[in-house]
Amino acid sequence: MNDVRFPLKDVMISRVSTITKVINPVFSDVYWQMNQYEFAMQVEGIGSFYACNGSKIEYSTVDGAGKNEIELYLNGSVYGAILHQRMILPLHGSSFRHKGLTFLVCGDTGAGKSSVTAAFCLDGAEFLTDDVTPVVLKEGVPFILSLSDRLKLWADTLKQLEQEAEGLLSIYRRADKFYLPMERAEGDFFKPDVFLLIEVKESGNVDFEEVTGSDRFSALRGEIYRPEYMKGMPENEPLYFSSLVSLASQTRMIRVRRPMEIRISELHGAILQYLAGHGTEKS
Repeated sequence: MNDVRFPLKDVMISRVSTITKVINPVFSDVYWQMNQYEFAMQVEGIGSFYACNGSKIEYSTVDGAGKNEIELYLNGSVYGAILHQRMILPLHGSSFRHKGLTFLVCGDTGAGKSSVTAAFCLDGAEFLTDDVTPVVLKEGVPFILSLSDRLKLWADTLKQLEQEAEGLLSIYRRADKFYLPMERAEGDFFKPDVFLLIEVKESGNVDFEEVTGSDRFSALRGEIYRPEYMKGMPENEPLYFSSLVSLASQTRMIRVRRPMEIRISELHGAILQYLAGHGTEKS
């Protein structure tokens, strides 16, 4: 099972009988143990994982755990740990290119990050990332690293987007969530232009609000992927502060409040209409 998929090709991944232990964790609980350079995680019914120095991963499995289950955690929590170890800021969001601009879609679990990204990409936008979006600073300018090649979507979402679930790889042990393969945009680094922060409300129309001032930094700070990891990685905080300040000052931020019950096509249409009417387009 050493042919598992992982976004970073320069990371050495090994299946072992017993993973290395974090000897001196700065932070630990029943699931995770970590310090600045090491990370370990145990998942009941799946196995154990270890990552160190941003370059090496070990994993061991329990009986019955398959490649699909292992990849779910490798491409989520372990991927986040590797990025944190490399001091690459990971944001919990998806991203795409639309009419010459790079969009990053953030929000709580279930807000519709992947669904909105899928709707745009199936309508002609270029796909960049899903769920975890790495951001690096180059001479003070933030850039998204485009490393993903698939979206995680619910069966109902696929149906709404007129995509067949048959033949797609299911996620974990679910029969109602799947990976939808996507062709990435050409290139590796993309300067983010617009943040869409999606929130869910009980009912009503889709509302939009331009986020300004210090609220921009606070909103971005809340979108760090696995922020609890920083309890064991104190050196990351000052570097991330600089990255978040740059992101907040060099991008436009739009809060999108959508009703709990809304079709993806309606949300996509409402966002397109707002963007068209509020100057969010490159000439």
